[in-house]
Amino acid sequence: MRIAGLLLLMWSSLAVSATDSAFTMTQGQADVPGTAVVETSWRAKVGTGAYDVIGLHRYASREGKPRAVLLYLPGTNMNGELAITDPDFNLWLFLAERGIAVYALDYRTHAVPNEPTPDLTFMKNWTMEAFVDDAARAFDFIRRTEDGVPVFVGGFSRGVSYAYALAGIRDAAGLVALDGSFKRYRTRAFDRAAAMKRLEDAGEYGTVLSAGRGWASRTQMMQGAWEDPDGPATDSRFKTIGEQLSAVLYNAWGPGGLANPVDGVSSVRILARGMADYDRNFPAIQNLEGQSIALQDDDPATALDDQFGKMTLPIIYFGSTNLGADSLLSGIYSASASGSRDVTINVLENHGHLDVIFGNDVRDRVFDVTAHWMDKRLAR
Repeated sequence: MRIAGLLLLMWSSLAVSATDSAFTMTQGQADVPGTAVVETSWRAKVGTGAYDVIGLHRYASREGKPRAVLLYLPGTNMNGELAITDPDFNLWLFLAERGIAVYALDYRTHAVPNEPTPDLTFMKNWTMEAFVDDAARAFDFIRRTEDGVPVFVGGFSRGVSYAYALAGIRDAAGLVALDGSFKRYRTRAFDRAAAMKRLEDAGEYGTVLSAGRGWASRTQMMQGAWEDPDGPATDSRFKTIGEQLSAVLYNAWGPGGLANPVDGVSSVRILARGMADYDRNFPAIQNLEGQSIALQDDDPATALDDQFGKMTLPIIYFGSTNLGADSLLSGIYSASASGSRDVTINVLENHGHLDVIFGNDVRDRVFDVTAHWMDKRLAR
């Protein structure tokens, strides 16, 4: 038995409170250029801090009521703002043009300006529970807004872990897992208290994207590669900025682990556009919380994983191979050990992490497969 009796009661109260925050419209329907899609945006205050704000973006066809909805939870440093406007490289627009509305969430991190922030202590309590509660607020708002329409949940990378936790407290029609996991296929002990002490001793409550390279350098490289990949490199070892960024992304997490433009699996221009508008900071506490949940069959410190192993909703998983066997097997394990009897596994050979959403073949191998999978579940 876990010590989660009290935690479950607390979590249930937290989940119920998710309906309390009202979303305020910040943008009425606006056309997405070159598509048959319109975007509507809202924001909601979710706490007392200056940055305790989340956003929600609805991407839907101009015509008719959607037959289904997907609540999309982005990965680390990502957000729900539209970057790529080509439906062949954007799942949200691809589904929206086919009658499935997508609501993409802006985490609290999106409210933090992308400028040097010397003190990130305000992120100390931006826990996984807090972010899953934010997602539950969004889910409940969608249910009220899209009355009677089935709501799926899904996400990419870290967003997949939120999706699993959310599916444990909300009645979703299915779960779309894009190269992410909730549990590791090989569990081991994790000293959460010791990890928390190290975090508090360091006092570094937020991570900073591209801290080594520098934010300005990252921005210049991303912008240059999407505007003109054949333009001059900023590093003398490379002829063009596209070649430079390709090498950086290819080698970032081991050969092809983050992305594989070198082998032509993805376009550096699409990658650059998709990554250009990332959020700069992310709460460090979630790294240790994610490890604690993933490495233990049953994390006694949280109720987020209480329903894992007892889930019944359909799950579809897409996994890349270039991040290594541990990542891929953990994604497969998370889906297959969830408790669901309806699990679909898709493995993308020679793909890096970002290639699962930005790759040259995602229209056919990910987006279309997802749409057909959702339709089959709707027909049951």
